[in-house]
Amino acid sequence: MTLAHGAAARTDAVAPRARSRNRGMRLRSCAECGKVEEVRADNPATRCRLCAARPTLAQGRRVRSAGRNRETCRHCGRVFPAPPSSRQRFCSRACRHAAQSVERTCATCGASFRIARSVLSDRTNSSGRFCSRSCYERHLCRTPRIRGRGSRWKMIRKVALRQTPFCACCGRTRHLQVHHIIPFRLTRDNSPTNLIPLCRACHKRVESVFQDVEAV
Repeated sequence: MTLAHGAAARTDAVAPRARSRNRGMRLRSCAECGKVEEVRADNPATRCRLCAARPTLAQGRRVRSAGRNRETCRHCGRVFPAPPSSRQRFCSRACRHAAQSVERTCATCGASFRIARSVLSDRTNSSGRFCSRSCYERHLCRTPRIRGRGSRWKMIRKVALRQTPFCACCGRTRHLQVHHIIPFRLTRDNSPTNLIPLCRACHKRVESVFQDVEAV
């Protein structure tokens, strides 16, 4: 037997099996979308599954939206459905972000940026004026922020707290920190005459006042 005869024999052996697999099936063209698919011969449906399910899905959406309130977006004014117990005031996250933030222009580089309204504060003049820390430092004409206080800072801090173990403002003895009277970023001075112990709250208050003076 030649190779061609062998291939023909294999084709004849496979063909009846393929025909028997598709026995009882027919090709159906959907009456709505025109999709052609193979279905059983006794299937009387004239639409595909997706087209047949569309009325049910639409009815489900109508039922779900029937008990919802019609709210108006506070940012774009679009009317959208919201659950009765919901306090949703914006139609999307983008509208909520745009409504809860304001656009500002950096006082140093002139770039426009958005900042949340909750971050803005009247206590500091620098709030909302700069797009980054580097722009704020360039505005103050200061050197880049220093993370360390020198190799001997731990020992210097321990000695300063041992000499004055209470806050110089309120007298508290807990959560003490060592404050530089003249900022270390300007003078690099760790001498005892430039150090004063402060509690955490007083230290934060003093730093905010100093930043206000710098930003003017």
